[in-house]
Amino acid sequence: MIEVCNLHKSFGDLQVLKGVDLTIKQGEIVVILGPSGSGKSTLLRCLNCMEDPTSGNIYFHGVDLTDMKVDINVHRQKMCMVFQHFNLFNNKTVLENLTLAPIYVAKKNARKARLAKLLGKPYNAEDIRSVKAITADAEAAAMELLGVVGLQDKAAEYPSKLSGGQKQRVAIVRALAKNPDEMLYDEPTSALDPEMVGEVLEVMHDLAKAGMTMVIVTHEMGFAREVASRVIFIDEGIIQEEGTPDEVFNHPQNPRTQSFLSKVL
Repeated sequence: MIEVCNLHKSFGDLQVLKGVDLTIKQGEIVVILGPSGSGKSTLLRCLNCMEDPTSGNIYFHGVDLTDMKVDINVHRQKMCMVFQHFNLFNNKTVLENLTLAPIYVAKKNARKARLAKLLGKPYNAEDIRSVKAITADAEAAAMELLGVVGLQDKAAEYPSKLSGGQKQRVAIVRALAKNPDEMLYDEPTSALDPEMVGEVLEVMHDLAKAGMTMVIVTHEMGFAREVASRVIFIDEGIIQEEGTPDEVFNHPQNPRTQSFLSKVL
């Protein structure tokens, strides 16, 4: 699904990623560990092209995302990112936050389909829907997803009325509303109070059991042990070690991995 080849990323004279090679298969849950400043979040942001790699290639479903001719926004619909700090629109309700992107995309597709029909070109008849129908479909899908995370009763609330854990669950649902193939998480629990961490991890755990492909940067070692199909330890911009949770946590081979785990476990 994703193949990273010799990825480098520098900020001025600072080399953050130094030749990363990584393959992520469909259905995998890959957890990335490492100390602060190791390059793990930068790697995640490069996968979604929020940061442009200095050199190297990132293939998603066979398409090179580093190719300037590629419309990255099309591929971002299938590879969604959940951030530390939620990034919800505070002036919109929970339901509006969840339906904003799907409605925009559906309206855009409807305009394209109508124009194609007018010009006698091929088009998808299912795309030609009224704004009312588009909105109704988006809201129904959003309410269904809110039910999955236990937040249907918060649909009309504004983010300021939600707890940190509830905001992060909404952020996860917002990503799911795009029906992605893969989800990227950048330390999704680091901004939460300890008592709120569990409710977010529970949602992620359910997604893992459902077979969602996920790449997760986290400091939650217990969660990593439980859900990861593969664990990657990165430091100084290089993948120092990777393997199953048992291999990395219980039998680490790299001295740097051993040192890191001895301090965090």
